[in-house]
Order: sequence, then structure tokens, then C-alpha cells
Amino acid sequence: MTPNEHARTSSSRSVSDPAALVSHIYDAALDSSRWPAFMERLASSLNAGIGMLWLHDFGTARYSFDTDGGNLSTVTGLDATTLAEFSAYYGARNVWVPNASQLAEGSITVSSVLYPDALLKRTEWYDGFLRKCDLFYAVGSAIVKEEKRDVKMSFVRSERAGRYDEAELRLVRQLMPHLRNAVLLHRNLYRLKALAASALAALDRVPMGIVLLTSSGLLMHANRRAHELVNTTTALRFESSGTLQASSPAATGALQRLIREAVATATGRSLSHGGALRLTGRSGRKLHLIVTPLPLEPSPFGEGAAAAIFCSDPDAVVGAVARQLEGMFGMTPAEARLTEALVHGQSLQQYAQARCVSMSTVRTQLKAATAKTGTRRQADLVRIVLTGPAVLRLGSA
Repeated sequence: MTPNEHARTSSSRSVSDPAALVSHIYDAALDSSRWPAFMERLASSLNAGIGMLWLHDFGTARYSFDTDGGNLSTVTGLDATTLAEFSAYYGARNVWVPNASQLAEGSITVSSVLYPDALLKRTEWYDGFLRKCDLFYAVGSAIVKEEKRDVKMSFVRSERAGRYDEAELRLVRQLMPHLRNAVLLHRNLYRLKALAASALAALDRVPMGIVLLTSSGLLMHANRRAHELVNTTTALRFESSGTLQASSPAATGALQRLIREAVATATGRSLSHGGALRLTGRSGRKLHLIVTPLPLEPSPFGEGAAAAIFCSDPDAVVGAVARQLEGMFGMTPAEARLTEALVHGQSLQQYAQARCVSMSTVRTQLKAATAKTGTRRQADLVRIVLTGPAVLRLGSA
């Protein structure tokens, strides 16, 4: 393979406009699929046969070119077979790497500084890899250094193309601050995406329907259980516009009022604590909703959740959450069963009739449950269970 077969010498070509390359760098930082295109442009400008944006762990001497999982590594100019040979064998015999580990972050160097050109052809690194790929001269940089792990960039070209000249090295130096910014931005965005994905996955494991709303009262996200309840009860619809519609105009009006009040509280325009609503679908199936404001943190990158709707089936079998409440708050089985029933939207009277107990007994159990959770009112008891670890722990069980 001779990737430099059609290359021209650096003295016969002009170096690319740095401003255009900087624009491509930040495009790639926001969209990792654009890193290969940037690397190809810079490799062409440097008359290089291959370009590598890679991760190197000096402790384990491992190279990473895997582009999955948010990794920004990119290699241009090498076919898959040759890259596999490099990763599996020749990378560990790269005579330029040992001295490169001493490079400071943001520094740029050429291969002759890392290992003498006169001795290079005597190495296995040259004989087994560089010669096969028609490569000899390299320019490299340490973009970001973190203990023994570096994000590095390297460009290698044929011996015929000659050493990298000052104009080419100056171009790489001009790009280095932008490359460092882009790598750090890419890493932070990936971490945010990973965190968001983990949070959404956790919501999907919660056995309670949870709907998050924007400060405009529109749908931001609904977990898996919320979609299941919406589909099975037909008491609520998620419109493509982001609005929520109940099965009747009157119920829709009541729901939108609660949403407006909750959002107004989150944005500092009201003191409403939210409220509950019982909806009935076309088949007679019921859906219990609790609408509550959320602490809204301002974000320059997008809108946060301003309100939440907790959805439950009032006819659901009591048991799973109750067991969590017994362990977490020291509730008796009776107190825990009552609390879970209230969370699912049953009234005290409905629960008393279903359990064949007196209202006096139910009120005594409610008083004990609120005391053990540090609350005073039934609504606060329900809210602390919905937003507390009992429901979340059940989701991770």
C-alpha cells in the first residue's frame, strides 16, 4: 500500500487557510462524525499519507482507535487490515512514542527529534510498518494530557515528500489551542449525553408513570410506564405538538390549569403546589395524575423540566411500593399499604371500603404514616413518596 503515491512535495503546494480548518474543528467537536473529514483536510494540507487522532495510554502502551461510545479517535489513510496490524503489533514497536510521552500538553514535534532519521531504517517499526506504507517523516502533538493518558494527533508522510517545513508546522501550532478546546468540549458533551441517557434509563425502570414538562407546559419526556398507562387507559394523549389532551374538553381544561399553575410556580410566578386529577378513558379505565412543580435551573443550552406529572393506575394491586416503605420509613404493613394506595390515587373512603376497615382506623394509619415520613398532610405524604427513593429503589430492584 502506498498512500503517498500521488503526493506532491511540500514546496510545491500551499498550506490551507487556518480559519477554514478551525471552523471544521468546532463542527467536529459538536458532531463526532465530522472528525474524519477534518483529518482528511488537514492531512491533505500537510501532504501526509495518514492522519491519526488517537488515544494513548502510556501505562499500558495501548492505542485506541475505537470510534464507538463517544470516542473521537479517527484514522485516515489506512485500510482496516493495516490499522489492525498497527493496533495489534506494530504500535507497541513505534520508536517515536517513548520520547513523545515527555511532551507537554499542546506541544508539537517532528519525528527526527523523537528518534534519529539515520537510525530509523534499522528498526522493526520502519521495516515492518513504515516501509510497507511508504511513510517516513511525522509531525505529532499532545492535544490533551491526563496523567498517563493522552489525546494525540499525528501525520506521517513519505520520505520523498521531505521533512515538514516551517509553514506546515506553523499551521499545526495555530490549530492546537482550537483542537484542545474541541477535545474538551467533545468530552464534556459526551459525559452530559451519557449522564442524560443514564437518567432516562433510570426513569424507565420506575413503576410509576412520569411525565416531564417544559416551562411552556409542553411534553419534554415521558417514561415507559407513562406511555403504557396512556395507551391502555386512553384517558390521556400526547399530541405531536407537545400538548397533553384528556379524553374530554372539561378534563383537558382542568389538566391544563394544573399544568399552568405548576409551571408558574417553577418559574417564580406563583406559589401553587400543584394538584391531583382523575381521568377516565373511553373504555372506563381510570388514570390518576398528580401535577407538581419542579425546581427549574436556568440553562444556556436548553430548557429544563419545569413540572412533572406522576401517573398511576388507581386499580393497581398494592404491594411492591409498600414493601419499600416498610423498610425505609419503618411503617407497619397496614400503614405502608394505605400509603401506596394513596399514591395510586385511591381516596381514604375507597381504601377503607376495599380493605373492609373503618374510617377511624384508616385515619389513625394515615396519621402514623405522615409522622414517620416527616409530613403533616396527605398530599405531602404522597408527594414525598413519589419523589423519594422508595419508588426509585423499586425501579432498580
